[in-house]
Amino acid sequence: MRGRSALAILLAVLLSVPVVGGTNNTTTMQDEEVMDPCMEDPEQPCVNQTSLYLWSNGQSTFWSHFNANETDNAADNNYSQQKDNGAINIDQRISMNPSLNKRLNMTLDGEIRVTLNLTVTGDWTNDNDADSACGPSDCEELNVTLWAGATQIFKQHVPQLSQGENTVIFSYRITEEQTLWDSSTANPSLQIQMKLKGNYQESNVIFASGEPAEFTLGLSGDGGSKVEMPIDPASWDEAFQAGGDDDMLPADDGGMLPGFLFTSALATMTLAAVYLPSRKDSEDIRDRT
Repeated sequence: MRGRSALAILLAVLLSVPVVGGTNNTTTMQDEEVMDPCMEDPEQPCVNQTSLYLWSNGQSTFWSHFNANETDNAADNNYSQQKDNGAINIDQRISMNPSLNKRLNMTLDGEIRVTLNLTVTGDWTNDNDADSACGPSDCEELNVTLWAGATQIFKQHVPQLSQGENTVIFSYRITEEQTLWDSSTANPSLQIQMKLKGNYQESNVIFASGEPAEFTLGLSGDGGSKVEMPIDPASWDEAFQAGGDDDMLPADDGGMLPGFLFTSALATMTLAAVYLPSRKDSEDIRDRT
């Protein structure tokens, strides 16, 4: 009995000693939570960056990425074309640059939300009206297409624009075939197409007729124009990024610290040492029966 008491005391002492590994790991995890995981590669998608932003130098160069800041963007945050008399043909494919270097898993039936700030004037509707700039086939209403590499995700026709400033907002839901975006084949890009025509004419210094054509795209410097992506949080798991099972989610440890199992085992051993009968006690019990 004296030996079992000594064992119980020893185990109790062990239980009171902190589990060093668990404490250090917890501290490390807290330090990692303070760090922004997007800082390592700021133009790539990550847990805090799931929107694609649109940029231009204001002339003929366009690009996009997942950072809301861009020092090379046009100073006025606009790309614009204007023509008094004649056609403006817009066909810009704004591809991600630098290219996507991560695998992405889009949430099935998740919503892609597109927001574009546009200013348009002139005519863009085909008709037979002699007073309008467009003829039966001269113009084209706004079309917006999202690509994942060479794969078309959607093409949205937007006919309801009005003269002047417009905020275009529409959404699309991801299908089962569109969930996996691999970095080698699915670099995202947004294509914007529209053909407008102006018919402004000055008869003399006093009289003028018609309307000039203008197409201005507000870029992402003010956070306005963007493409919000329904990226599944499981995309940031290291196993998924390494090309593992696409359906595998991060393992759940139930919130237990690393030393929890060790501590539980010691507690069980202590209870066994105190309450289980010794060999002599067991023999006495058998003799009495």
